[in-house]
Amino acid sequence: MSLNAITLNVSEMEKSVHFYKDLLGFKLIYGGYHNTFSSLELSGSFINLSLREGPIMSGWGRFIIHVEDVDAMYDALKDTGVFIEDKPKNASWNERYIHLKDPDGHDLSLAKPIEY
Repeated sequence: MSLNAITLNVSEMEKSVHFYKDLLGFKLIYGGYHNTFSSLELSGSFINLSLREGPIMSGWGRFIIHVEDVDAMYDALKDTGVFIEDKPKNASWNERYIHLKDPDGHDLSLAKPIEY
């Protein structure tokens, strides 16, 4: 068994596709900036974006994306207007991470396991 995809409700497809594709490096598989549904892929996993009218509820939790270099991602994102909670940190569970929000306020982390 494996997790294949998550679907997020978004209020502005153009901003969300830009965030996941252009800033985080996901590959656009279906849809795009001006569609009502888009699917993006990273390392065999998918994020689906579904355009919804009205307020978007974002309090469901956080998902984690493993990256090659957390500090490089922080440096690349810090001046783009993306909300980043704090500078990169090392966690007690042996991951280096940053917490950020997508354009609709969905919480996510960019992380890399720390190898000793």
